[in-house]
Amino acid sequence: MQSRDTVAGVLGAIRDTAINVITRPVAFFQTMPRQGGFRAPYVFLLVIGLLDIVLLSVFEALAVGPAAGLALAGRVFVLAPLALTVSSFFLTSVLFVFWRLMGSTQSYETAYRTLAYAYGISPVTTVLGFVPYLAVVGLFWSFALLVIASVYVHGIGRLKATAVFTALALAMAIFVTRAERYVIRHDLTRPVVHMSRSAHHMSMPPSSV
Repeated sequence: MQSRDTVAGVLGAIRDTAINVITRPVAFFQTMPRQGGFRAPYVFLLVIGLLDIVLLSVFEALAVGPAAGLALAGRVFVLAPLALTVSSFFLTSVLFVFWRLMGSTQSYETAYRTLAYAYGISPVTTVLGFVPYLAVVGLFWSFALLVIASVYVHGIGRLKATAVFTALALAMAIFVTRAERYVIRHDLTRPVVHMSRSAHHMSMPPSSV
């Protein structure tokens, strides 16, 4: 993500980066700078996370009422920066260990940049999560990005990366599907969104690949 001097420039760069991650993930990760500091990827992740909150609030307003949507937005916007910060560094630490065990020699900073930019798909997976069972599609998409990043950023063999992250994705998919079946069976309509969202954030920072 290129640095810009104005707010409009920064937001434009974030938009362009997210579009590249969504539409051209291989090319993006092949050319992603391995260094450059934490600021740019952190700002990217934070803005994408706030966009997620807007989408969730709109859905809450449509499903329950405008007051509920505003209440959700008010509560979450206060906690979002801290939650995104803590979860992004925690998930980076977990992925960093996985990548090292698989043979990566890249730094923790590179792992953080990988995860943060992979989070660019989150607005799309958030919308998918509004529909029961489609959260699983977003889940596999997230893990597919992790495979791509493992190959083109961390130099890990495609077969090894695919095997590891497919196993993790299947485990997560089973959990998400069972949770959503329980919610639908008990007619708990409102928690469907939140459970789908929670499952998505176990694979990305609230949220990567």
